[in-house]
Amino acid sequence: MRKVIISMAALLLSACGGQDYPMTASEAFNSLSSIGTTPGMDSLPGGLNPINASFESIPGDNAVVWKFTHDGEDIGRIIAKVDPNGSTSTVNVYYVDGTAPGDHWRNDAARRLIKGQIQRLAVEAVDAKLTNRPFNQDLKRDVDMQVTMASVGSIMEDASKSMDEAVARFDQHDKEREISQAQSQANREARAVGKPTMDLGGSSSR
Repeated sequence: MRKVIISMAALLLSACGGQDYPMTASEAFNSLSSIGTTPGMDSLPGGLNPINASFESIPGDNAVVWKFTHDGEDIGRIIAKVDPNGSTSTVNVYYVDGTAPGDHWRNDAARRLIKGQIQRLAVEAVDAKLTNRPFNQDLKRDVDMQVTMASVGSIMEDASKSMDEAVARFDQHDKEREISQAQSQANREARAVGKPTMDLGGSSSR
C-alpha cells in the first residue's frame, strides 16, 4: 500500500517537474538514503513541536520519506523521489496527507504548515546533499519564524491546556492526600478504642 501511495503521488506531481542532478539515479538515491531528519525536523518549530518526525528510505521506490505523526496518528509525509533521466537524475520533493482525520487535534493546520514550510527544509536538505554544500541555516531560521508566527494561537492553546491539566492533577493529588489523612486519623482512633487507660496510681482499668 505504501508503494502504491508513493507511486500515485509521483504520477500526480510529475507535471510539476523536479530538480536535475548530474549523477545516476542510484547514486542520488544512495546519497539521500543517509540524509536522516534534516535540520529543523529533529525538533519541529512552533506549534508543530508536539509532532514527531521520522525518516525512512524505500529502495523499491527510489525514494526517501519523512513521516510526521502525533500521538500515533499519521499526519503526513514529505517524499523525495529519484527518477533516472539518462545519465542524470531528477528528484521530486512533494507532500502527501496521512490517514489521521483532519478534525483530530489540529491536524489540518499542521498539514498546511508541513506542506507550506517544513517541505522547504526537505527541498533544501536534498539539494544541499546532492550538491555537496552546507545546509542553508538562514532558510531554517526563516521557516522557524514562519511556523512560530503562524501557530502562536496553537502554542497558547497548548500552554493553557497544560496548565489546566496541571491544576487538575494538583486538585486530584490534594483530594487523595485529604483522603489518606482522614484514613490515617480513622485508623488511629480505631486502634485507640478498647485500649486500657492508666490512672494516677499506676493501675490500669477499662
